[in-house]
Amino acid sequence: MNDERLRVLKLLEEKKISADEAARLLDAVGRADGEGDHRNRFLKVRVWERNSEKPKVNVTLPISLVKWGMKMAPEHAKAKIADADIDLKVVADALESGVTGKIVEVDDDDGDHVEVWLE
Repeated sequence: MNDERLRVLKLLEEKKISADEAARLLDAVGRADGEGDHRNRFLKVRVWERNSEKPKVNVTLPISLVKWGMKMAPEHAKAKIADADIDLKVVADALESGVTGKIVEVDDDDGDHVEVWLE
């Protein structure tokens, strides 16, 4: 079993990710080990106000920029992300393994709905 699969299983064992997230990560690791380059290329973020059908924020970022930003983020920003129950390690693992699909979905106290996914 390769290191990426063991890392995903360890995250699941530590209850840092759900079984569904682990399955998606393991599937992505399997695709990445297979033929061709199936890695994602973009991180997309959309934010909707409560009861709105059109997002008020719609951002598409190249994965290379996201990886750089995660490394350069100040500690207070990382703390706020952790307070929102978003595990940056899981996000980083998803980026590295080439997982696609929704990775974060949050409703904040103001009623905004945030979705983050990889394509």
